[in-house]
Amino acid sequence: MAEILSEIVNIIESNPIVFFIPKCSCLSFLYLAKNYNNKTKAKNIKNINTLKAPLTVKKNAKKKSFFVFYTIKTLFCVGYLKKLSVLKRKLKEATVKLFPFLFIFFILSCSENSRSNKTGGSFSFCSQNRIHNLHPSLIGDASTSLVANQIFEGLVKLNSENLEVEPCLVESFEFNPNTFVYTFTLKDDVFFHDNKCFEKGIGRKVCVDDVIYTFKNICTKQMVNGGYYNTLKGVVKGVEDYFNGSSSEISGIRAIGKHKIEIELHRPNGLFLKRLAGINFSIVAKEAVEKYGHENYVGTGPFIPLKFDSYHDQQVLIKNKHYHEKDINGIRLPYLDSICIDFEIGIKHQIKNVVEKKSSMVLNLPFKAVRRVFRDYKGKFDNEVMMQSAPFLCTNYIEFNLNSDVLKNKKIRKAISFALNKQEITQKVFGETRGKIGDSGITHPYIPNYRKNGVNGYSYNSDTAKKLILKSGFDSIRPLQLDVSEDDYKSIGIADEIRFQLERELGIIVEINIVPERYKIEKARYAKGDMYISKSKANFSSPEDFLNIFYGKTVPQSLEIPSFPNTTRFSNKDFDRTLDRARKSIDEENANKSYAAAERLLMEECPIAVLWYEESNRLINSNIKGLSLNQIQYIDFSRVHYSN
Repeated sequence: MAEILSEIVNIIESNPIVFFIPKCSCLSFLYLAKNYNNKTKAKNIKNINTLKAPLTVKKNAKKKSFFVFYTIKTLFCVGYLKKLSVLKRKLKEATVKLFPFLFIFFILSCSENSRSNKTGGSFSFCSQNRIHNLHPSLIGDASTSLVANQIFEGLVKLNSENLEVEPCLVESFEFNPNTFVYTFTLKDDVFFHDNKCFEKGIGRKVCVDDVIYTFKNICTKQMVNGGYYNTLKGVVKGVEDYFNGSSSEISGIRAIGKHKIEIELHRPNGLFLKRLAGINFSIVAKEAVEKYGHENYVGTGPFIPLKFDSYHDQQVLIKNKHYHEKDINGIRLPYLDSICIDFEIGIKHQIKNVVEKKSSMVLNLPFKAVRRVFRDYKGKFDNEVMMQSAPFLCTNYIEFNLNSDVLKNKKIRKAISFALNKQEITQKVFGETRGKIGDSGITHPYIPNYRKNGVNGYSYNSDTAKKLILKSGFDSIRPLQLDVSEDDYKSIGIADEIRFQLERELGIIVEINIVPERYKIEKARYAKGDMYISKSKANFSSPEDFLNIFYGKTVPQSLEIPSFPNTTRFSNKDFDRTLDRARKSIDEENANKSYAAAERLLMEECPIAVLWYEESNRLINSNIKGLSLNQIQYIDFSRVHYSN
């Protein structure tokens, strides 16, 4: 038996082919076998009816078992053996010898597949921005979050339909209002992904020590991000002492036996669980962090990255066959075999690929592209593709460096804010507004139950802008630097329009620096440069997620120490005090009043210039099911499947 399998592997390895993840293994293998002699034809196969999306896998020793699995599974179809004659004779002979084993394997496989018609297939889509720093505590952008949410998990998670908190790595959780203690009971069947950082490359079971380690890792000065320690500071007992080095443990986080963990708060906090549900509080393994550092990609989620490379044109995630969650019928999730994310594909080609079913979905379509879809592909809707829209809690803005010799002057910051014709910017870049013009502060206007209560932003007013710049005493002794990510083609166009408007309205010369995303973030953290095009995406539906960025107590005293998430280095005691009052409030209405008061203070000081609030538009194949659409663009791919 071993000799036969070895022979099959040798034959496969000596004949590299384009391998697909099939919906029907038998048919897809026969299709490839039929065209095997014509290598050019085989290499150019794009799609067949038995496939959801192609996936090219290079010859690799690590893929041996994967190849063998599908080869054995598909070779059962003895009636078609003649069609496989293009393969070496030894393969045919091996197949005949293996017939009894193949028959049993095929029956078992059919039995398994008969339990659910949802399993199988590959899901493919394009990301507008590359992903960076998959390590959970370092994630700060929407594109990376979307991918990381498939790889990592926290103690709790948000339901993708209603965004309510529910258990994830825990069986249950409870809160004692008298002691302010949350008790979490861990599941006993959760394993980290198989990875060479573990003994023998086999992922081990998640334990309470991993939870404690994760929180300690977040609260270390060595974490460049550092920002998520600040969301625990003043909330969880003992994090300050651990961070400062006065204690080797976080007193408020402790193990109770093998399966329970307690987290003690200073006081009740209505947003604590929602924060824990964010990607930044995903549980990580010490072995993985020590081996991969800030590039850690080992989690417990439904999908596993084949590899991680920030600068690669494609990211492939494959099914975690040992994932701990099942559907209501007892079928182990996820349904999909793989997810393929492509980068740097133009929006026109993205749309075309979805319509032609070469891709599954296009995210974040600008309105200009939406009009193009309806114009060019009329008649395709309902039957083949669908357009879906919803508010997306993401705000785009210019971030000012308050340590800049020019922009530390509030009058200049306000003048810039009044000088920006946001309607004109979005018209030229998108063809139409992409969401709502940003004229009412940083918080997104569609946050449920939040009324801004007199929070005003900065609408275009040329006269006011010119008066302020005169009062400021501005002397254009040097150009202002505007940094924009090279990964975000939309922001590059926006930056150019900002440059034009500021010179036209105020005589301010702007130099645009198109830089890698990492470099832009690094400059902002160390207060180098003048302005940066940025965005803030909510992890849950609360003004807290937008305002927390500007909490002054997170700003280090020295410019030699990076500041995050408050990269503007805005610090205002009244703002901090008001935000603290909102956080401590148990009543949502009272909390929102304090949030609104804090936002008014923020906008008066003007550390940012808000551009627009996003709306999410996506084009998707009609046969895709289980893909939720919500305000934070949180997608759980574990339940995505294809309809028959």
